Amino acid sequence: MTRLQSAALAWVLIVLGVLAVHVFVPQRSGSFALSEVLEPYIALTGLVACVVAFWAETRFARVVVVVFLVLVTARCVPGSVSNPGPSIGTPLGVMAWNLGAGPEAGERALAGLLKTEARLVGLEELQPAAASAVAADPTLASRMPFRVLTPEPTVLGMGLLSAYPILEHQSYTDPPLIRAIVDPELGEPFAVFVVHPLPARFQSVVRIPVALDTTDRDADIRMIRSMIDLDLAAGRSVIVLGDINTTEREPAYAELSAGLHDAHLDAGVGPGFTWRPPDIAFLPFGMLRIDYIFVSPPLMVGSTFTDCTASSDHCRLEATIYLGTQL
Repeated sequence: MTRLQSAALAWVLIVLGVLAVHVFVPQRSGSFALSEVLEPYIALTGLVACVVAFWAETRFARVVVVVFLVLVTARCVPGSVSNPGPSIGTPLGVMAWNLGAGPEAGERALAGLLKTEARLVGLEELQPAAASAVAADPTLASRMPFRVLTPEPTVLGMGLLSAYPILEHQSYTDPPLIRAIVDPELGEPFAVFVVHPLPARFQSVVRIPVALDTTDRDADIRMIRSMIDLDLAAGRSVIVLGDINTTEREPAYAELSAGLHDAHLDAGVGPGFTWRPPDIAFLPFGMLRIDYIFVSPPLMVGSTFTDCTASSDHCRLEATIYLGTQL
């Protein structure tokens, strides 16, 4: 075995150990929490090392490579393929989009919103200029005349646009969220949550991130989930739209999504990445999946669509939901 092959095998073993921690003892904070977020890219380095290690021509090396490939397949493939359920009733198009706080907010908001045919839209990082542009646009007013807009000059602004009457609503900034009851008129009213728990904090050494502190973010997610549970307990169907700043590999994702359908897992194809760093927001694809659409049974997801061409660091996430009634 050459030195290069030995080094490659050692790296495969290290990555295999990291993935094992993610699977069996996922961490809420610390260095392993950061590695959970970056798992796809850590696994990719392991796959490259596998190519070198496999040619070491030892039984141990090849067994390690096979075990690694099985684990990576088990982790990645289920989230990249789907089997949508039956389409019952008339479809309802929904969208979740973090507009991205920053310059030209109004122009960017209209450019993205006028592309969609969704009739229920949740917006995060809604700034005053974007809210004014949305409120003044006649096309959006005719398509989705009912709305809750709570703009903020920072990243705390939120918005909900609906083609159907909003019977009641509450808005919060800590954490940023909107809860509304929407009446589809020919079916039972359902609860809509537009949510945006703020990101976990990086812990750095010499300005290099080495760990995550998710304490505040996870507390926000627990609060959001407690509100969702109240509507579920009241017998209402629930739709959740938003940027939750959490990957599906983290414990907080499991807590928020328990008992709900993740639209991408139900009906998406591919990794479903929705975010990339602002400095490379020009890329036509995301690099992490942190934006979500969740629905409670008996609501079903028929399809999903991600558009990363809008001028934001977040992609527009759309889904077709079937309410089980004719709209």
